[in-house]
Amino acid sequence: MKQAISKWRPLISVVVTVLTIGLPLVMMIDGYVLMMQNDPLHPDALVLMAYLVWGLVGLVGVIAYGIHCYRVGWHGLTVLQRWLFSIYGVIFVLGLLMWLPTLGVSSFDWSEWIIYGQWN
Repeated sequence: MKQAISKWRPLISVVVTVLTIGLPLVMMIDGYVLMMQNDPLHPDALVLMAYLVWGLVGLVGVIAYGIHCYRVGWHGLTVLQRWLFSIYGVIFVLGLLMWLPTLGVSSFDWSEWIIYGQWN
């Protein structure tokens, strides 16, 4: 039974990554499209929510792959695990840039560029 699970583990990790990163990405794209159409129902909140979800997903991914990387070392990781660890790291940094102003640690002035694409 253990070999059957380990055979599917790379595919499962790719599917989980696509779902956990792809669904907020779809939300984000939808929010940006609605912002371009001047929708009055606050699509910027949809974009912000997607970035915040990315922050949480990235944190969980970095912790999970970070623990594994700590145990086996960077060179002990497979190429897929290195890619996923790097992707989760980038996603975590983008999400962290949104979580800091949301929690009141920094101001929203610089992060509005990520959401709106312009400096106010």
